[in-house]
This record gives sequence, C-alpha cells and structure tokens, in this order.
Amino acid sequence: MEMNRQDPLSLLDLATQSLLSDEDSAVRALEELPVGLFPVLSTAAFDGGHIKTVTAMVQAWPFHCLHLGSLRDQSITQDLLEAVIDGLEQVSTNTACPRKSKLKVLDFTHDFEHSNWEECSETSPAPFVITHTLEETEQPTISSREQCQWDREPVEIHADLFLGGLFGFFHLSGFPSYILQRVEKSHGCLRLHCRTLVINQVPFRSLVEILGVLELEAIREVRLHHRSGFCFESDLIQFFAQLGQMSNLGNLIMSDIPWDFPADTFSLLSPLGHLQKLHLIFGYLSGQLSKMLGGLKKPLETLVMNGCRLTENDITYLAQSIHATRLKELVLCSNNLSQMVPGPLEVLLGEVSGTLEHLNLRSCRLKEAQLQALLPALCRCSRLRSLVFYDNVISTSGIMNVLQHLAKLKNLKRVQYPVPAECVVYLDEYRWENLNRVELARVHTKLQEMLRALQRTDMELTNSTSMV
Repeated sequence: MEMNRQDPLSLLDLATQSLLSDEDSAVRALEELPVGLFPVLSTAAFDGGHIKTVTAMVQAWPFHCLHLGSLRDQSITQDLLEAVIDGLEQVSTNTACPRKSKLKVLDFTHDFEHSNWEECSETSPAPFVITHTLEETEQPTISSREQCQWDREPVEIHADLFLGGLFGFFHLSGFPSYILQRVEKSHGCLRLHCRTLVINQVPFRSLVEILGVLELEAIREVRLHHRSGFCFESDLIQFFAQLGQMSNLGNLIMSDIPWDFPADTFSLLSPLGHLQKLHLIFGYLSGQLSKMLGGLKKPLETLVMNGCRLTENDITYLAQSIHATRLKELVLCSNNLSQMVPGPLEVLLGEVSGTLEHLNLRSCRLKEAQLQALLPALCRCSRLRSLVFYDNVISTSGIMNVLQHLAKLKNLKRVQYPVPAECVVYLDEYRWENLNRVELARVHTKLQEMLRALQRTDMELTNSTSMV
C-alpha cells in the first residue's frame, strides 16, 4: 500500500533551519557564509519571519540586486518589509557583520529577469499599490535628491506603482505609504525608481506630493485616469512640470478626463526627448491638437486619439506636423471624420504612408463613398499590417471593393471589417440591431473566397460581432 510522504528535508535545509534557530548565531555567521548560500538562507529567513536575520542579511548582501517580488504571494508582514528598509539604512553602521554589502538595487518590479546570482535573487512580481498620500509630519521636508549622508552610494528601490484614489479599493498594506516616507526622510540615501506609473483618481495636489519623492528620470510609462470635475490649475501646471522632467518617458496615456483641459499645459512637455507613444482619450481635445503636440520636439511613433472630437484643423495640423513622417500606429476611432473626405484625412494618410503599420478607423461615421475616396492613399501604405474600420455603415459590395484593393498590400495581415448594411438594421452610425447571423456568415465566406482567388489566404478577417 502506497503512503503519502513529504520529501525529506535536504542537509542544506536542515542546516539552514538549525542556523536560524539562534538568530544571534545566524547574524554572526554571515561574516563567513559562502556567497552561494545567501539566497537559500534569505528565503528561509523571510519564510520563517526572522526579522533580525533579514535586516543583517541586507546589511551584508553580496550581490548587486535583491529582488523580493515573490514575497507578494506569501504571508509577508510589514515588519519583514520594514526590516529590509532598516537594513538598507543601517548598512554603513553595521558592526555585527563587518562584511561589506554590495547591494545597489532593491527590486519589486513585475517582470525582472536575471541571468545568475551575481545579479540578483528572486524573480516574481510584487508591484506596490498606493491608496493614500504621505502622512503629515512635523519635521521639515528634505528632498530625496539632496546629498546622501551615508558613506556609500544610495540604494535604488525599483517598483511599478499603481496610485489609487483616496477612496480606492486596493488596500494591500501600509507598506507603500511607509516606504515613501522612508525614502523621503532618507536625505537621498534611498531613491525610489518607478518605471511604470499608473494613476487612477488621484487628486493632482496629492499626486504632485508623491511625484516629489520619485526619481522622475527613471519613469518610462505614465497612465493617467482622472474623472474628477474639479482641480486647481496651479496643481495641474505643477503636475505637468513634473511630467516634463521625466526625461526617459516613452509612453503617456491620458484617459477619461472630462473637465475643460487646458491644452497649453502640454507646452511643459517640450523637454521630453524619448516620448514615442501618446494615448489621448477624452473629448476636450477638440481643436487643440496643435497646442498639445506642438511642444514635442521629436516625432511620435504611436498616436491614439479616441473620442477626442477631432476637427478638420486638428487633422490638417497632424498631416503637416513632424509626427506624420514617423507614425507607425494611428488610432482615430470614435471621431466623426465624415466631413474630412475628400480633404484632410486623405492628405494625412498620404503623409503617413511611408511608415504606417497599424490604422484604426473604427466608428468614424465613414460612408461607402468616403472609404472609396481613401483607397488610393491607403494603397500607398506599403508597410500597413493591420486595418480596423468596423462600425462604419458599408455594404457588402463596398467591403469587397476595399479588400480587393488592399489585397495588393503584402504586409497587411489583419483586417477588421464592419457588419454589412444588408445584415443589420442600423439605428445610427454607431448602433445597430436585428443582426442576421446567417447572412453575415454567408458574406464572411464570400469575402474569404475572394481572398483565396487573390492568393491572400494569409490575411485574417474578423468583423465587429467578434468583438462582442
């Protein structure tokens, strides 16, 4: 009869447990502990909640980086995480273990990779979720960028930050607020590097305070979601001034911003030299695109303008701007472009034809004749890889005409087309009902047969019903 047995502990595991049973002995042993045993001992120390040993190990850590991502999915107390920060700050005054720490980076990012233990330890995710601002303190605030008072280089703390509103639903622990305060009070000895910054419903005044603790030049991506109908313009200007200091920012997303956004503040982004992707998803952009993009000195590669109420002047400006010569992805969905053909939209597609790879014209109120007028410009987009034009009112013959012309584009592999007018009852340009799925399936088969005849079986076809 078979019995369920747990695997016996290895000699290394038994030795580790024995060492940790007396923390004072474990701390003293760190001076002579072989480098290769530090990861094993540190894992056991965290698992067992040995706070004193954790602090001492940080002070004697023999590697460049300590990655604590795997701690998120375990029952790690705030005491343990505080012990790590204590170890960072006490590393230069450690007398229990004279072994000099090589630690330069404490990493909490979600996709950290390493090649060997000379670089780091664990590799699992542990992003911070912040739901409140720093607590008020009576001591004067000292910038983290002031001269560090340690006798060694500052230690970097790497983390992807998700900033929730004051009444957000994410409440992992008090550690995020705690670590921000420790960084702020460290006089530059601890520096918080955030690569991805997600901001959801955070008042701008609080956001400005938090950004003051971060190393702004380390931020690569910002996602701003803000529905509040009220904010002080002075706070907004200060936030954009900080945004402009993010010299390595490559991706900026701004969505759901219903208040009358002062586009002039975008001039504060002119120092950005690495911005490649800009997503604008709000209605108050209308007629102000030149103000928003005019300050950028380098062309964008991705521009998303979803539901921005674009005007003819906006499209005309974009066609004449430096961005038109470099755009690889252009998303114009949920804008009424029906009055821009013939005219600015054709010109714009002609200007981006040399680089464009992805084009999204979903829900742009384009009719059959307008799409027909755009075909010459579209056919010049030799690098086009995907096209989306569903939720525009077009007949089966109109869709076939578009595909027949675009089949010449050998790089075009994905097309999302609208439900043909014969298959539904359109209530307006965006809404339809009474879908005839049998007829739609027949049309889809017909389109695929046409592509086979054109030797384009490599082109993937989908329609808007696939998105539901």
